[in-house]
Amino acid sequence: MAKSGGVWNGLLRIYIGLYFLYSVHSKLSPVFFSNLKDQLISFSNNDPLWFYDAFLRYFAIPNSFIVALLIVAGELFAGIFLTAGFITRVAAFAAILLNLNYLLAMYWMGPAVLGVNLTFLMCELVIIFTDAGKSIGLDGLF
Repeated sequence: MAKSGGVWNGLLRIYIGLYFLYSVHSKLSPVFFSNLKDQLISFSNNDPLWFYDAFLRYFAIPNSFIVALLIVAGELFAGIFLTAGFITRVAAFAAILLNLNYLLAMYWMGPAVLGVNLTFLMCELVIIFTDAGKSIGLDGLF
């Protein structure tokens, strides 16, 4: 495990946290909850990865309201705790799960979606392995 990554890793952590908070802002409406099922069906119809297609068809689509709640809760959790630098590794792991699911669901849309999610995954790994919560964060108090 690397020692504290310094101010730059703390700023990276805060940026990722604020990004999740900004992202969840648009999901805190009935429109997101009502449209998610159709969006998941669209992803499933275009997704050539058989294992993720099965996940979408047999779990996510039939339980789209619960999936919407999990997305909102996960983004809020990651956003708040990454921004604050509290339980940072747990929050970064939650962010990894979110970005991995976004990557698998939407990578076929083009290089921009692929690039953003891969970049965020790498940044979240940096946050985990550099102890970024101890710089400009509450983890440094404990």
